[in-house]
Amino acid sequence: MAEVCVLGLGYVGLPTASLLASAGFQVLGVDIDPEVVAALNEGRTKLRESGLATVVSAAFQSRNLVAATAPEPSHTFILCVPTPLDSRKGADLGAVRAAAQAIAPHLRPGNLVVLESTSPVGTTRGLVADILREGGLEPGRDFNLCYCPERVLPGNTFAELVNNDRVIGGFTPRCAEAARAIYQRFCQGKITLTDDLTAELTKLMENTYRDVNVALANSFARIAEDSGIDVWRAIELANLHPRVGILRPGPGVGGHCIPVDPWFLIEQFPQHGALLRAAREVNDGQGLRILDRLLAAGAVPPGSKLAILGAAYKADIDDPRESPAFLIAARARDAGIRVAIHDPHVAPGRHHGFQVSADLADTLAGAAAAVLVTEHRDYRCLSSKLFLENMQGRVIADCRNALNHTSLRLAGFRVVTTGVGEAETEVDAPRREMPLRSNRPEGEAIAGPSLS
Repeated sequence: MAEVCVLGLGYVGLPTASLLASAGFQVLGVDIDPEVVAALNEGRTKLRESGLATVVSAAFQSRNLVAATAPEPSHTFILCVPTPLDSRKGADLGAVRAAAQAIAPHLRPGNLVVLESTSPVGTTRGLVADILREGGLEPGRDFNLCYCPERVLPGNTFAELVNNDRVIGGFTPRCAEAARAIYQRFCQGKITLTDDLTAELTKLMENTYRDVNVALANSFARIAEDSGIDVWRAIELANLHPRVGILRPGPGVGGHCIPVDPWFLIEQFPQHGALLRAAREVNDGQGLRILDRLLAAGAVPPGSKLAILGAAYKADIDDPRESPAFLIAARARDAGIRVAIHDPHVAPGRHHGFQVSADLADTLAGAAAAVLVTEHRDYRCLSSKLFLENMQGRVIADCRNALNHTSLRLAGFRVVTTGVGEAETEVDAPRREMPLRSNRPEGEAIAGPSLS
């Protein structure tokens, strides 16, 4: 009998299971994909998270962690399964339902069940509790039930699982205390206890807050484009105000959380969702806007090739989930344009219906235009010579303001930049020797120079 059973061995579940095993628990990791399970039992993982392969290998070699395709009796069950959007942008809780049904036959008095999956408010004491009650046990009385959302940044998952503060929402205060006893074995951040409904809303609020603030920056970028202004310089100046911290504009947002979580609130509370819906529409349309600028200029006529640089949703990770690159690619394909996508981190192969390549020269070969979507370090120092030698056309769209625009223009390229109006591009091009503070971490506000 395992002490902890973790259901879902993805970007959150596998690191969580590995940390629990490293803390001395006997852990059973469960995933419905037999190939994932077989690889893990050999100490291998396809997830390219920093430090993950080493910790996973050590956990399996110690036999504190084993993987299987079905749960078994355990003291604690942790559900880390995905909660994507359905075709109508509602919460698809099929995986949560299936996980709860899978553990129900194994539930015993005194067990602890923790849902970590991002979920609509009321999922823990509604869907999950109702399924587990079918076995005759009552949450809060016969077993402990909690909601404990993760707060991790892909690419730094291990450090953040250990060091970030955690919120544990219990069906009852006693349930929350039971979960804290487990999480404090590996979590060094502050653990705050609350009820499950509050914890569920807290998680949704965190990512919705970020989505709305990115949409604000993207709205400013659109205004600047229409006004012939450089929004990057304007934001630098606005952020000199001691109580202003405007984020960077870009092609939108991606990943499993920020473009997904606001829809849970919009669906559940439509009477309060006008601002959240507007933010979603701005961010989903942001990448398409820069493509529309290329189409309007005739830079990528039907039958021509568009090179997209970056399939990951953020810099220097291998995660392509909900990346704006694929929204741009789909719109371009609908316009009769051939699409080629490159990424130095995402595994080559098909993602979201498009082929992703690791060969940059081949991706650029014969392209009428190129669009930089993801600010990978590999792209920040690309030379104008590389584009000149491989591309057929002379137009580059920079969604991140990350390339050397002066070098590209001197090589004969027209550069289209998110948040930079065409008038500003022509007038101020000579002074823009380098992008303004282009090496900020993802999601960081643009800082102005010190006044001291």
